[in-house]
Amino acid sequence: MSSKENTLRNIPQVEKILSLDAVSHFIPVIGRSIVVNVVRKEIESFREELDANPELAVEDLIESIVTHCERKRLEKLQRVINGTGVIIHTNLGRSPISHEILQRLTDSLAGYCNLELFLAMRMRGKRGGFAEELLCNLTAAEDALIVNNNASCVFLILNEFARGREVIVSRGELIQIGGGFRIPDIMQQTGAKLVEVGTTNITELDDVRQAINENTAMILSAHQSNFRMYGFTKRPTLKELSDLLKPGIMLVRDLGSGNLVTGECLPKPFEPTITFELTQGPDLVCFSGDKLLGGCQAGIVLGRREYIQRLRKNPLMRMIRVDKITYFLLQETLLHYVNEKSGDISVWNIIMQSKEVIRKRVRKFLRRVDGTPIKDVVAVVPVKSTFGGGSLPGVEIDSFGIQIVIQNLSADEIHRLLITAEVPIVGYILNDRYTLDFRTVFDRDIEDLVRSIQTVLKT
Repeated sequence: MSSKENTLRNIPQVEKILSLDAVSHFIPVIGRSIVVNVVRKEIESFREELDANPELAVEDLIESIVTHCERKRLEKLQRVINGTGVIIHTNLGRSPISHEILQRLTDSLAGYCNLELFLAMRMRGKRGGFAEELLCNLTAAEDALIVNNNASCVFLILNEFARGREVIVSRGELIQIGGGFRIPDIMQQTGAKLVEVGTTNITELDDVRQAINENTAMILSAHQSNFRMYGFTKRPTLKELSDLLKPGIMLVRDLGSGNLVTGECLPKPFEPTITFELTQGPDLVCFSGDKLLGGCQAGIVLGRREYIQRLRKNPLMRMIRVDKITYFLLQETLLHYVNEKSGDISVWNIIMQSKEVIRKRVRKFLRRVDGTPIKDVVAVVPVKSTFGGGSLPGVEIDSFGIQIVIQNLSADEIHRLLITAEVPIVGYILNDRYTLDFRTVFDRDIEDLVRSIQTVLKT
């Protein structure tokens, strides 16, 4: 019998492979049916590979199955340690949500809740009423509407008010953000007609004025997300645009990042507040719930009551409305603002951290590894944190972190090993050294960080 035939005869049955310790522990983690699919696919691939490499052994098959199952484990939504220093990291869930709010979510929504029941009047009510009232209270807006994300806000507004009519947009604001969201493409899908004015870097007020005609439905001002233009640039202010409005023409501001915080300790210039934007004359302002607002993914529209009411009745609302979890998380986040405790919101706690607080966290890590091999491979370094999520592109905050240098391992290899740890750790490479910014590392992350670095050192 040939080596190949002998190996084929010795391939265990699927159930036998599932019972192996190296494989069975994945079943509760990623699901039995997923593991079975992995086993069957790997057996099929193994049989095909034997034609080219008869020296393959059954042990190679088991190793491939374990590797594939491990990849599947990493695809699950799970906790990640953010060592990138990017505060609102789109790939890592944007603004983090605090344990306190998530605990209240568990306590309040584990069973039934009053999602569409107005308890005070013992009758059916509208979704999100209290969260929307909080938004109005905080911003002095006439009314508010919550949908599933800010792209939905823009789509809904254009569909309701500009279908078949013209929308004026400065060429410098025809943005594309992550995921291929482009203002021109979205506008085409809504049935609105884009009218570009000005140039990439210069848009004069007269450019907008001359574009207005009897078919104009809206002037749209879009936040320049993820980029800044410097040098010879100019564009009209919201107040100047609002002064151009005529009956039947709206001004809409796509703000992108919803900021409610002011203060001397913030970098200058900082994102304008929602309240300020509303005072500049737009009929509607829309923004995300999971950026500087510090909540979960949502799109929020604020502004004139008559327009919000029309949006609320649009048939698309049934498609883009949010669920009880989103309303609750936003409600609890907004209550922190109402009670003047924005510093307790996770994203603002991270932003407002002093360098000394971050240094203390680094020292806590160093005390934990004192006397271990880890102490010899880490160095404390000053680093720069960024806001991320389309907020304040180019603005950096001083921070502290560590760099890890391990003999015989490149920075890329350290990155690969830590990102596949039991609790994945995401850092970055700075000057060819693997780096972790401790501004975005929580105290509760330190033990897992130590454990994972120890594992890497043993490789």
